[in-house]
Amino acid sequence: MKIIDVLTNSAELLGLKAERALLTTATEENEDEILTNENIAKLFNLVKFSIQELCSNYVPVIDEKQITTVEKKYPVNSLTNFIRVHRIYRAGEPVLYKIINRNLVFKEDGVYDVHYSTYPTITSMFDDVDFLSNLSPDVMVFGLCAYYCLSCGMFEDFEGFYEKYTERADSLKNLKIFELPKRRWE
Repeated sequence: MKIIDVLTNSAELLGLKAERALLTTATEENEDEILTNENIAKLFNLVKFSIQELCSNYVPVIDEKQITTVEKKYPVNSLTNFIRVHRIYRAGEPVLYKIINRNLVFKEDGVYDVHYSTYPTITSMFDDVDFLSNLSPDVMVFGLCAYYCLSCGMFEDFEGFYEKYTERADSLKNLKIFELPKRRWE
């Protein structure tokens, strides 16, 4: 699913007719011009927040990184869009660790495989959000509409959209964790 689809559907539900029309004409070439529209820019910034919340609370997106410790530590801010650790292995065996002062701390230095929750980095309206492909796209639309209404002080509309969002998002908790495909560099 592409971010532009979430934005377009949200603009339609919110009754933002001019913005919806503008979004239907969006291309990668005129994206910067489209984002000068205040409401579209607000929706775009809020969709990033919505995705982070969805990944943090409802649909974990797991990435894996091989790390090498220095002085038995590794900074968690070196893990892209880090949310939380799921498991850590060394030579295929699970290991104990602690998180102290934003560092993963181990009993000894070495090479470890860290599996951690993350969220996608969104830089364009035309970015694809892979983890949503097997999910109901209306989850993102309702979430975006809810946060847009909240940011505009439309509290009654916020409550309606947020209820639909959390209802659908809660049902996603029982689905399988989405694991990012392993990267192969040549």
